[in-house]
Order: sequence, then structure tokens, then C-alpha cells
Amino acid sequence: MTRICYFSPDFPQPSGGVKTLYRHVHRLRESGFDATIVHQKQGFRASWHPYDVPVIWLQDRPQFSSTDVLVFPEVMADAVRQSQQLGDRRVVIALSWAPAYNRLQPGERWQDLGINHVLAKSRTVQRILKWQMGIDVTIIPEFVDPRLYHVESESKDPQVAYMTRKDRSGEWLQGVLTGKGAPFSEFAWQPLRNLDEASYAAHLRRSAIFLPTTLQEAMHVSILEAMACGCLVIGYTGIGGKEYMIGAGEGQNAILVENGDLHALGHALEETMVALHRNPDQFAAIIENGIATARAFQNAEAEIAALRTFFGSFD
Repeated sequence: MTRICYFSPDFPQPSGGVKTLYRHVHRLRESGFDATIVHQKQGFRASWHPYDVPVIWLQDRPQFSSTDVLVFPEVMADAVRQSQQLGDRRVVIALSWAPAYNRLQPGERWQDLGINHVLAKSRTVQRILKWQMGIDVTIIPEFVDPRLYHVESESKDPQVAYMTRKDRSGEWLQGVLTGKGAPFSEFAWQPLRNLDEASYAAHLRRSAIFLPTTLQEAMHVSILEAMACGCLVIGYTGIGGKEYMIGAGEGQNAILVENGDLHALGHALEETMVALHRNPDQFAAIIENGIATARAFQNAEAEIAALRTFFGSFD
């Protein structure tokens, strides 16, 4: 049987990309494929998510052959270079569009490293790579787990949740607005960092507002997770979020601010918090649209079918 090896960086913090790698391996094994995660340091594994899968470690000097299918996230371009002798059953999974520019040399293409096919979760990434390289890109649909990401209560806590791993905008806005006193001082602020997935999702289910502030995202799955939990999303698309985020009109599902305009984001957040304090139901229609948007990504079968079709072609 063909062995499928998903390489992953030894990254200890919770990461949507690492979770995707583990979830793909989990799905493949449930579908009867021989799939495993490959880490660098012996004994390392990411355990903050629910996917318990086999791991092998490069430190143990495992042997790979030209019959294995090797899957590398785009941040591991050096590993792609080092594995060229293993042939054409190597695949890149592009979990973001930005690192490809950072890891590859100007003008360098994945094809130059012997890669002829890329997996992606985002049509934004697919369009960029087709324009940049003319390479074939297969979409494996995103998945937002409804067991964790759902509306728990119609009554939300007056809480603003925000990520901290890629930038500190949320902390800066917290400092500015809480310094203004009421009503802002009546809101709690929840940084989402160093949490296992169950705790992370629980904070989203409680929070009234989710604040996305990063600028370079592919699918921007954290927004979909927040929408599924009934959060009012205020912030940036990060480029990839433009696929499903709607900032105006009947289908509005988020309050959008131009990417990188931190002061505009502060003003929008300030106005929204004042309005929510006066009337917690004022943004109910936007929130409901967000829940409906996220629901379209909560179909596990779409992801499973795409993985089976793609990797089944190697047998």
C-alpha cells in the first residue's frame, strides 16, 4: 500500500495549519490509507487538537522511497529541495500564500524543485499560484468542526476575543479603549493564545466580538470558527477572507475594515462596542449571516471525499 507522509514543522503553539495537517492524516487513515505525520525532533507531536495519529521523526533517520507520497507545507521549502531525489510523488500543501514568497527565491517555482501539484484549502491561494507558477492546484475544502464551533447561548458575554500569535494589534486596541472608561471598561478582553482547541473554542462560544487583525491569511479559518460560534466579527479580511466575508448589504456577515488600517479598526470597534452596550441585539442579522456562512464549511464529507480522490490517484 502507498504510504502518505505529511511533513510538519515542530511548532508547539496552536496553529490552524498544523491542525489541518493532522486532520488530513486522520481522515486518510479513517479512509483506509497508510498515512502518518513526520516531525523533526524525536518525541515531538502537536497534542492540543483532537487528532491522534501516528508520528515518525526525522531524528530517527527513517527511510523514504520513491513509492511514498510526501506532502510538504509551503513553509518547508528547504525540505522540498532536499528531497528532490525521491521523485515526483511529492506534493506541496499551501496553507498560506505569503510564505511561498518568503521561502522561495524570486522567480523560483515549485516546479523548479520537482513539484508538479499543490494542495490548497483556499481559492485565493489557488488563483495566486496559478498566476505565479501556472501549477495545478487541487482544493481540499476547509472544515470547521460543529462539535466545537457552534452557538452555545443566545446571550453572549461582553467579551472581545483576539489572536496574538502573528501581531499585537488586539493588545494595543485593548489598551486604548479600556483607558477610555465606560462602557469599554465593562467589556472583558480575551487573548487567544497557548490554548488547547477545546479551550479556544469555549472562549469563542462565550465572546460577543471576534477581532481579526492579521494581514496575510489564506482561508482565515479563525474567522469561520468565530462566525460559527455566533461572534460579531470586526476587522480585516487578511486577503483570503474576501472569499466569504461580506461587509455591506443584505448578506453582510462582518464589519470590515481596510487591511492594515489600525486606526480605522479602532474607530469601528469603538462604535460597535458602544452600540452593543446600548442594544445587544443590534447586530443580530449580521451574526446570523455569519453563522450561515460558517455552516457551509462544516461538512466533513466534502473534505474526506476530496482527500480520497486526490490520494487515490497515486495507487
